[in-house]
Amino acid sequence: MGTSEDKVKLLSKDQIEAPFPDVEVEDENTKEDSGHIWRFVCYALAFMMVVGVFLSAITFQNSSADEQSFSRDAGYKARVRQIRPGERFDDRLMHDMRMREEHRHAKMFPMFKPPPLPESSYDPPSRFEKAKTARYIVHNSDWGSLSTISVSMVGVPFGVAISFSDGTVTNSTGVPYFYVAKFDPIVKNFEANDLSSLALSEAQSDYCKVHKWDPEDPLCSKVTLIGKLVHVGPEEEKFALNALFARHPVMKTWPKDHGWQTLKLVITDVWLLDFYGGANMVPVKDYFKAEL
Repeated sequence: MGTSEDKVKLLSKDQIEAPFPDVEVEDENTKEDSGHIWRFVCYALAFMMVVGVFLSAITFQNSSADEQSFSRDAGYKARVRQIRPGERFDDRLMHDMRMREEHRHAKMFPMFKPPPLPESSYDPPSRFEKAKTARYIVHNSDWGSLSTISVSMVGVPFGVAISFSDGTVTNSTGVPYFYVAKFDPIVKNFEANDLSSLALSEAQSDYCKVHKWDPEDPLCSKVTLIGKLVHVGPEEEKFALNALFARHPVMKTWPKDHGWQTLKLVITDVWLLDFYGGANMVPVKDYFKAEL
């Protein structure tokens, strides 16, 4: 056995010869190969980004160019209403997104490009303008379904298609006027119970058909006016008759011995469905305040 000094000397000698026995020294060639790989990855990513930007520039043009070309090629203006000054940014954003989407598909899949659609004279307000939309539907409808509580059938809701007018073509009041014969069951019904409702839909125009919307589709807007059916007073009757005859000239020729009565609906509630997510109750004061 050696002395303590011999052990110290032996340990010192081993540490000097192998100070880090478990660590491998990295080769300079390995470092250089790793650097080449990272540079290659960076160049490849940069190239892919450039190619992506280039393809996007070719495929998608700006919204104004899209509007011009798609209007010309596929009747875009007939399918998506133009944005009016003062409308909310959200509406413009929806308009631009839909325009880019349709234009993109038309360019990528030309065989599926839809044929031009006929122009429609029906041009409703923005869907964000609920009161104005309700007024527009009322003014641009010639007839609707008027419901009363039946007397002869003892309390059963009774609806009938009926002509009406809320004013002359250029003067909308929002108040529906009716021209009804005294023999009509509506007269007997409202004299017993004046609660009534008038249901209207854009399906009456060609707007929903042009867009291929079913009448029950929420995008095919509909409105129901709820209130009380009353006789028009003498101070208002002349205006009411002018409004009715202006929109329905044939009424002037109907038999005089039928005891025609001029009625109107005093509105208490306005129910509107014009988009997905449920209907809206439009405040009556906003309804009458809206300008067309």
